[in-house]
Amino acid sequence: MDYVFYVADCETTGLDSRLHDIIELSLLRLSDGEQKTWYIKPINPNNIEAAALRINGHKLEDITWQTKAGRDRYMEPAKAIIEIENWMMEDGVPAEQRMLVGQNIAFDRERFEQLWIKCNSKDSFPFGRRVMDTMIIEVFLDWCKTQLSGLNFKMAEGYSLNNLTKKYGVKNDKAHAADADVRATRDVFLKQTDFFTSLLKNAVNSGLLG
Repeated sequence: MDYVFYVADCETTGLDSRLHDIIELSLLRLSDGEQKTWYIKPINPNNIEAAALRINGHKLEDITWQTKAGRDRYMEPAKAIIEIENWMMEDGVPAEQRMLVGQNIAFDRERFEQLWIKCNSKDSFPFGRRVMDTMIIEVFLDWCKTQLSGLNFKMAEGYSLNNLTKKYGVKNDKAHAADADVRATRDVFLKQTDFFTSLLKNAVNSGLLG
């Protein structure tokens, strides 16, 4: 089965996926490099947490449509998910063949799913359940290093996106903005992919893999 990989990230009005809402959602399709970002009006404005907005930089008056700039930028959620679905249909594959890639991607996937549920569109959710997590990939890599006999490898102190971008020399021009975090996550994922690909090539050349 061939998969289409989408690097994903979202910004929200808080940490509870049922109480809080996505206000920025970005997807980058690895097969063609196209990225799209949607700014979304919150469904539950009474549950917006000021602390979340301080981190992601969205303004309360904009996301709640108190300003013209906000009304122009932030879409109705139901319209946004239709746009997202239509864009994703360009890949020509069913939902179960779409793979979400991200940093701590379980957080984002759960909030994506809740967005579709809140819009009464659960049946058209455009992703399957398979995911690739850059954080877990890195933890696994470090754990494998610690198993090497005679070598003093240790687990890293942290596996945040900030830590991974520093490790791999990846630039993130605006942390905690979904569109920028997606590009940084893509670059980290490709660095990880290159590393494992090189290991496989060496194994093939050594006759360890047929």
